[in-house]
Order: sequence, then structure tokens, then C-alpha cells
Amino acid sequence: MSVILVHGSVETSTAPPYIEGLEQAARKGFERLQTTGSRLDAAEAIMAELEDNPLFNAGLGSVLNRDGYVETDGAIMDGATGKFAAVAAMRGIRHAVSVARKVMECTPHVVLAGEGAALFAKEQGFAEEDCITDEQYRSWKTAKEWLAEGKEPAFSAFTGLRKESDTVGCVLLDDAGRLAAASSTGGSFLKLPGRVGDTPFIGGGIFASPECAVVCTGRGEAFIQTLTAKFVQDCIAAGQTPMEAARQAIARMTQLTGEYGGLIVVDRHGRAAAVHNCSSFPVVLMNNGIKAPFEAVQL
Repeated sequence: MSVILVHGSVETSTAPPYIEGLEQAARKGFERLQTTGSRLDAAEAIMAELEDNPLFNAGLGSVLNRDGYVETDGAIMDGATGKFAAVAAMRGIRHAVSVARKVMECTPHVVLAGEGAALFAKEQGFAEEDCITDEQYRSWKTAKEWLAEGKEPAFSAFTGLRKESDTVGCVLLDDAGRLAAASSTGGSFLKLPGRVGDTPFIGGGIFASPECAVVCTGRGEAFIQTLTAKFVQDCIAAGQTPMEAARQAIARMTQLTGEYGGLIVVDRHGRAAAVHNCSSFPVVLMNNGIKAPFEAVQL
């Protein structure tokens, strides 16, 4: 049995276009899994679909930083082998997870960042593009004008818009019972150039093992400081169900940091959970290519 669980981040709209975008990404992943049998191929395909969708803060449509350009983070992890790779603060490349996979397979390194990540991507044949949409540019320009006037910008810190949408991610279980996780983001609106969130931090925003696969979303600094993804893995390894582990992890993160966020997790038995402490958290669960009834639990 294959299981694919995809999220569009906390505070993201649950309107049909967003759910349809997540479902389309999950279907792309299932198709790739059926075609190649590779859990990493499937995870990469899911992320590429979401990075191409300007509704989400990843790839095309990412938020702009303080100086008006996009820097993306992306990571991928194979639970069966423990292999992990990531890129951070990468400018001018849309598909961060695909570049991270190239880091995993074509270099002896684990993380590439900044100009080095972008240079590596271009050497691997990835096209250079600014990933800035008109909507995000207008938001950035307006916010900078308001700041210059001493006003507080009325835009989401996660998205740079008057609508919400942040990091995207997926966890999946293949037919052989092997797990994988991937995550991609444009980070936080008006962030300092070079700021990196939890997405490329193994154990912070992402983790995969023979027991489970986890990705987190929300205020990245909080997940890094609390190593929330690894905490979920430890809880499941100790015998908890994914739902028990996810509930405990979000409650713990909230208690320790006072911040907001959510996570998704699937274990080796195919049990899945999504938990958050925000107003919304759109998710799509697909079992053997069929969309299943599933909603995130709000604490």
C-alpha cells in the first residue's frame, strides 16, 4: 500500500483551488511512484508541482526578502537509507527540492547555500529565473512604502499577501514500506537576506527514518530550536501513534516557544496524522492513488 500526504502550510486557504493544487501534486507523485517505483522520484515530483503553482510560497510565487528578491530553501530525505540533502537561501532557481536531490546524488555534501547553491544548480542544468510574481512584487513594494512611512505592513509574514500560504511539504510510504519526506519554501516575507528557516534543517523541519517521515511548517525558528521533526520520530520509535506524536510535538513546540505551526507525519504502517495550532492547515491524503477523507486536527 502506498500513502502520500501533502500539505499547503498553516494559515493557507482551504478554498477549492488550494485543495485541487495539493491533490494534483499528490497525483503526480503517485503516477511517478507507479512509473519508476522510486519514493524519491515521487517526492520530487510532488514538490515540483507545488513549486510551479503560484498559490503556494515555494518556487514560483515565493515571498520577497527585505531587499526585493526571492531566496528559496528545499530538502529531501530518504527514510530507508537515512540520506538527506538540502539547499538554503538559494536565489534564482525554482525547483529547490530537485536541486537538493542533485546535491544528494552528485556531491559528497549535505547542504549547499546561497551563491554556491545557485551556481551548482546552474551547472546541473537548472534554468535561472527570479521566481517573482506580479502579486508578490506589488506586496513587497507596498510594504516597503508603508515601512518608510512608519506604518506596520498589513501582510502575512509567511506569504507577503493578504492571504496565507507558506512552506509546502510531503511525506510518503511506498509499496515496500519505505518512507521519504520533502519540503520547499520561499521563507518569510521581508526576511533578512540569507535568513534560513526550518525546511533545510534535518530534525528541525524534516526527518525520515524506517519508522516514519515528518515535515513541519510555520515559524521556522521555533521548529529548529525545538528539533520538532526529530521529536516526532523519537515518540513514534518509542511506541506512540503518529497522531499521539504529532499532538505532543505541536503542544511542546507551542509551550516552549509560543509560536505557531503544524506538521504532517506517516509511519511505516501507513498511519497518517496532521496537527496544527493555527486557523487552517490544508492537507490531502492519498492511499493507493485514491484521495481519502482526511483533515488536519487543530489543537
